Amino acid sequence: MSTKGSFAIRTPIPFNDFTTHDPITGEMSHGVGCKSSEGIKFAAIESPVTSKTPADLGAITKSFSSSPANKVSDISRGTQDEAAILMFSVTNATSTAHFKYIKTKAALYMLSIESPIAHRDLASATKEQFFGSFKLKSKP
Repeated sequence: MSTKGSFAIRTPIPFNDFTTHDPITGEMSHGVGCKSSEGIKFAAIESPVTSKTPADLGAITKSFSSSPANKVSDISRGTQDEAAILMFSVTNATSTAHFKYIKTKAALYMLSIESPIAHRDLASATKEQFFGSFKLKSKP
């Protein structure tokens, strides 16, 4: 669970809880992250929606696709409880990554699993449980 963020998520290994502060904009981001002994990285980050946040989450996949080294696949979009959801995978010569973005009126949540190519099957096997465990905390 993110201490200062408005979300909870289950990671398969112990995690670090962190907050970042942009001194120029004053924006705070809250997250949790961890890295396994195989080099698989799990992260969940909450950032405020700002003018820099894409109105259409599809711009995120276009950004990854702009690099010829990246192959973007498994794109799925939807909505749940008034939140826009985008899921996709990115593979290049050395690594693979799975992403889930959730955009609410106030926040953009980015969930990711990144791994070296050698451990892509192990990372993919954790995707459904990790992404599925994400929950917004109810406000008191």
